[in-house]
Amino acid sequence: MNNNNDSRPAPDGKAELKYRGRRTSREKSEQRRRQILEATMRIIVRDGVRGVRHRAVAAEAEVPLAATTYYFKDIHELIADAFTLYTEWALAYVQKFASEFRDTARDIRGYDMTDPRQQLEAIERLVTSLSGFSRGKLAEDTRMLISEQAFRYEVFVEDRVRRLALMHRKALTEAVREITMLMGSQMVEEDTAIVMAILHSVEYQLLLDEGDSDAPERILRRYLSMLLPMLVQPEL
Repeated sequence: MNNNNDSRPAPDGKAELKYRGRRTSREKSEQRRRQILEATMRIIVRDGVRGVRHRAVAAEAEVPLAATTYYFKDIHELIADAFTLYTEWALAYVQKFASEFRDTARDIRGYDMTDPRQQLEAIERLVTSLSGFSRGKLAEDTRMLISEQAFRYEVFVEDRVRRLALMHRKALTEAVREITMLMGSQMVEEDTAIVMAILHSVEYQLLLDEGDSDAPERILRRYLSMLLPMLVQPEL
């Protein structure tokens, strides 16, 4: 029977990702279920969410049609579990980014922002880190960036997908909030929201340009050149 309570810890350790499709204790069966979900992700990247059909997924996964209906009772459950798989990837990526950026933010707080050279160096380090977060999605796994865009409509029509999207956004927001706090922001929530909006815009730009543009860096550099002197105070 379906195990609707199956879950695993999210990479941030603060929430759980719950799969709704049929789970089994047999390793081979779990591999097939994962194979179906990964095939679903490939279809979403190639054809969009509306391209997900049991027959199309079975062909993509190279499994019998009956296998998709065995593990997933309907298309909604299959799509929701595919988004759970995406969220698992995305949360792990966010946590990796947060850990790396935390070190950068701490270093920058030690810069003398009255020194133009150090200020420029600080801005470039931030630009490299923030643009690297978005470019990394495109370079390491295009599925992550395209899937995020593809699932946005599903957020409004499928409540479970909406909850997963909120989990993902919360993890990224917490990472960015920590960064703005480390940088000494006096308006943490507002600056966090601005950085989040810029990251979303940058990622959309990267998809449109297929990564062949320096627009993300230019946008981030412009914003940070205005914001950084207000956020980072020189060490006394």
